[in-house]
Amino acid sequence: MKDRKTAASAEADSAASKPKAAPRRDTTLRKGLRLIEILSARGAMSLGDISRVAELSKTNAHHLLHTLIEEGYVEQDPETVRYGATLRLWEVAMMRSEQPDWINPCLPAMQRLRHDSRETVILGLIDGDEVLYLHRLDSPEAVRTFTRVGERAPAYCVATGKAILAFDPDGETRWRALEPVAQSDETITDLDALVEDMKATRDRGYSINRGEWRGGVCAIGAPIYGLNGRVRMALSIAGPADRVTETRIPELAKMVTTAAEEASAALQTRKET
Repeated sequence: MKDRKTAASAEADSAASKPKAAPRRDTTLRKGLRLIEILSARGAMSLGDISRVAELSKTNAHHLLHTLIEEGYVEQDPETVRYGATLRLWEVAMMRSEQPDWINPCLPAMQRLRHDSRETVILGLIDGDEVLYLHRLDSPEAVRTFTRVGERAPAYCVATGKAILAFDPDGETRWRALEPVAQSDETITDLDALVEDMKATRDRGYSINRGEWRGGVCAIGAPIYGLNGRVRMALSIAGPADRVTETRIPELAKMVTTAAEEASAALQTRKET
């Protein structure tokens, strides 16, 4: 009996000393993550280049890329047929990580703008025909607008988006390619009227959103320039229509354009946006 116990104990000790088997790993998931990393680091690439760098067959790479397209992490340019990473990965990272470097240089200008205007200040980035909200400073007023960081909105009907679109180098060609859909009773859906609004925005240097995204909420936006003169970002203030009135627009517009100029200067001392 004692020998049996000794043998059993020795067997248990031997089993405990053996390394545990490694858990199964999903190689397909690993390959997909690798593709996202490659596209994020290198920019848009052809299918052939992707398969070579990732050391995958073209068929395997093609399947993975189209799965990533369906999930919103990759997009394919219809003209060049190249694949590129979208901002979806950044949107996910925003939930857990600190904000990207391009936000911090804008903060002093945003803080001054909130102090001077007493309205909510928003920083937006263009992504296709949408604006992605990067950062927000809330109005100190009891009644204020709310915009969620990481939220998207059609660029043609929000102040940040309109300020960016107005300075698109393709101008009217880009504007007429938009497909505006009514988001409120005030949304500009007629292309001719939208083109005229873009021209007016470009001429005066700031955009006006008169309840076009959310009824009863008005906003004023101004473009932020990168090192090479590109406009991909914009600042705006937003507030209830009874505070952002027609008579107050010139005063607020001056505040917004000044803040956008300050943000542009700060960003240009850091890196291209």
